Amino acid sequence: MENILVAIDAKHNAWEALSRACSLALRVHVHVNVLLVIPPQSRNLSYTEAQLETTVRERLELMLEVFKAEGVRINYFVTEGVYEEEVIAFTQNNRVTLLVYEATDGDTRSADGECASLKAIRHRVACRVEVVAPIKHTFN
Repeated sequence: MENILVAIDAKHNAWEALSRACSLALRVHVHVNVLLVIPPQSRNLSYTEAQLETTVRERLELMLEVFKAEGVRINYFVTEGVYEEEVIAFTQNNRVTLLVYEATDGDTRSADGECASLKAIRHRVACRVEVVAPIKHTFN
């Protein structure tokens, strides 16, 4: 059975990835694991960073309720640590078969065009990785 993971933190807002994973889960009747990664508490957060984390958590929890009401089977996990390391550990410990990763404009890209965060993850996981690009909204 497929075991899908979408990981989110304040820097990796994976809203499109979450929507994609939930749509897929409804079609093929699988579980979606959502991992919220909180930075280590030893790091001093500014008020703005702390507020951003609170906003991300609130938005995520609202979205999860909507998807659950639509019939998506979702497991929600919260962990503390470095984003890439926590994603890798979760995939290894929970038999994840598909990681849905959202590439954002804020990702720093290497010479081959792949973002550093994704590259750090992709080469250390044994599951498939689907990269989702966020929808760009343009208003005229």
